[in-house]
Amino acid sequence: MCRTLVSITVSLILLLTASGRIAVAQQPLDADAMRAALRTAAPEEDGFVDDVVGLVEAGRLPRGLVEGTFQWARRKSRHRFQYFRTALIVRAARIGIRL
Repeated sequence: MCRTLVSITVSLILLLTASGRIAVAQQPLDADAMRAALRTAAPEEDGFVDDVVGLVEAGRLPRGLVEGTFQWARRKSRHRFQYFRTALIVRAARIGIRL
């Protein structure tokens, strides 16, 4: 099940990236808005979002990578945070960033 979820996640990310549909917004990342949209339910999930926002603000994680993954995950009907976390970890690993 987990392997299938990761495969689907990676495939969709590649499709969105290749089609150029991922757009970068010019406003700052808002951790509270991300938590609400991703429907975080545990302190660990909130902490992950805070860590990601901190990495973007520090310039260690590309903003477009996070925003694109966030936009994709928030369109899911269920398990939005899980999609976001899994996809972001996979995409960051591909460019040499370990989350």
